[in-house]
Amino acid sequence: MQNALVLSLLILLSVSCNKENKDYYQKNGKIKNVIFVIGDGMGPQQLSMLQLFAKHSQEEHFKNRVTNLEKLMAAGSLSTVMTNPGKNLVVDSSCSATQYSTGEYSLPEVVGLDHHGEVSKTILELAKEKGLKTGLVSDTRITHATPASFASHNTSRNDENEIAREMLEVGPDIMLSGGLRHFLPQNSTNDTELRGLIPSHISLKSKRKDDINLLEVASNKNYQLAFDKKSLEKTEKGKILGLFENSAMPDGIWHTQNKSKTDRVIPTLKEMASVALKNLEDSENGFFLMIEPGQIDWAGHRNDTGLLLHEMLRADELFGLLHEWMKGREDTLLVVTADHETGGFGFSYSGYDVLKPVKVTGEKFKGEDYRSNYNYGDFSTLDKIYKQSRSTQQLMSDVQKWPKEKQTIANMKEHFESHMQYSFSDKDIKKLMRSSKNEFYRPDHKNLKLKEVPHIEDFAAFYTYGNITRSNIFARVLGHKQSAVWATASHTSTPVTMITVGPKSLTQEFNGLLHSTEVGRKTIKALGLKKEYKTIIK
Repeated sequence: MQNALVLSLLILLSVSCNKENKDYYQKNGKIKNVIFVIGDGMGPQQLSMLQLFAKHSQEEHFKNRVTNLEKLMAAGSLSTVMTNPGKNLVVDSSCSATQYSTGEYSLPEVVGLDHHGEVSKTILELAKEKGLKTGLVSDTRITHATPASFASHNTSRNDENEIAREMLEVGPDIMLSGGLRHFLPQNSTNDTELRGLIPSHISLKSKRKDDINLLEVASNKNYQLAFDKKSLEKTEKGKILGLFENSAMPDGIWHTQNKSKTDRVIPTLKEMASVALKNLEDSENGFFLMIEPGQIDWAGHRNDTGLLLHEMLRADELFGLLHEWMKGREDTLLVVTADHETGGFGFSYSGYDVLKPVKVTGEKFKGEDYRSNYNYGDFSTLDKIYKQSRSTQQLMSDVQKWPKEKQTIANMKEHFESHMQYSFSDKDIKKLMRSSKNEFYRPDHKNLKLKEVPHIEDFAAFYTYGNITRSNIFARVLGHKQSAVWATASHTSTPVTMITVGPKSLTQEFNGLLHSTEVGRKTIKALGLKKEYKTIIK
C-alpha cells in the first residue's frame, strides 16, 4: 500500500513537472533542440506533386489521403523563404546550406564561407561549443554540399576528400549517409582487411589521392562505424559514423521497391533519422540535427517526373517520423524547408488530345457532351507516373552499356516501355539519342568538356551536365502525355516553403517572407547561441 502511494505521488510529480516544463517552453519560446530539415530542390511545385498524388491517385496510398506534410503544416506555422546569394540571382546547394547554417550571405559552390570568402562558424559548430550534441543525416553523401556546409569550410564543394577530413575534425556526433569513397585510402579496392570490415554491397573504390584511412581516424575519435542496416541498429548511445554506400545512397524508386523487404541491408532515410533522434534526444544540453532528403534535387536536375514523385514519397515518410516525434514537445524547434527549387517543374494544360467528349448531367448542357478546348491533365496520369520502375538516367545508362549491335530502336523502345507506362515511337527514340555540337565547350570545365552533347532544341545553356542531359530529353518526349513541363535542368529562384513547429511564441518569429540568412540567424538565436554577423541582410 505504501509503495503504491509513493508510486502514485511520483507519477503525479512527473506529470506536474512535464506540464510545468511544457508551459515554460510554450510561454517563453525557449528550446533546447533544433531539427532542421532541408529538402534539396523541394520547391512549392514539388510539394504540389505530392499533394496531387495523395489526393487523386486511383489507389489510396495514404490513410484518408492525408500526407504527413499536411500534418506538419497543420501543427506548425507556414512562411516563405528567398534563397538567393548576396551577389547573385540563383543559389546552389552549398551556398544555400551555408546561408542557413551561418546566417551570412555566401558564394555559389563554396562551403562554410561568407560572401567575402571568409570562414564563418556554423550553427553546428556553435552548438558543439556550448555542449550540445550534433548530427547530420542525408540520403546523398555525407560529404555532399548540404551536410558539408554545416561541418566544414572549403572554397569548393567538390573537394569532398578534404571535406571528409575536416568533418571528422569538426566532429558531429552523428553522421549517417553515403560517401564511403572519400574516407578510404587510395588503392583500397583489393584490401582484404577493409573487405572484412565493410559488407560486400559497398564498393571499396576510393576517390582519395593519398593513403589516409579516415575510418581509422574516425575510430580513434571514438566513432562507432556502421555500414549496413543491421550494424546501425546495433549502435549504442555515442558517436556514430554510418556510411552505407560508396557514393550516393539508392534513389527514391529503389526506396519504394525495397523499403518493405526484410533482407534489405541499406537503411532508409527515415531509419537513419530515427537512429539519430534516439541517440540525441536525451542529450542533457540539447542537440542540433540537420536531415536532408537530398535526391529530390537530383530528380529535378534530370527532369525525371516519375523519380521526383518517389523522392517526395520518401521525404513524406521522414515527415511522418518527425510529426510523431514532435507530439507533446515544446522543447524543440522543427524547421522543414528547402535550399532552392530545382527544374521549374509543373503540371500544365496543353493542346494534346483535346475536345474529348465527357458526359455531364448539368441542365445547362441540355444533354450535350462537355468538351474543353485544352487538355488539363487526367488524374490517371499520376498512377502512370508512380509506376515508373527505373529512373531515366538508369535507363540511359543501361543502353550505353549494351554492345553496339544491341542498341537498336526496337530494343530501346522495348526496354523503356518495360519500365514506364508510355509507348515510344521511332521518332521519340531518335530524339532521345540525337547529339549535336556543344556550343558551350570548355575543355577545362567538369561538365562542359564534351565536344558533342545530347541535343537540346532550346535553352541549351541550362542543360550543361554532359551526357546526363540525355535523361532530360525524356521529359521533352513524354511531357504532353504526362501533362508535365520542366523549365530547366538547373535551379530556379522560386521562393521555397518553410514549416516551423514548436512553441508558438517562437514559431511566430519565423512568419512572413524571409531570406535564408534570416532563417539561419533566427535558428541560431532560438538555440540560445550567440554570433556576431558581418553583413546586413537586404
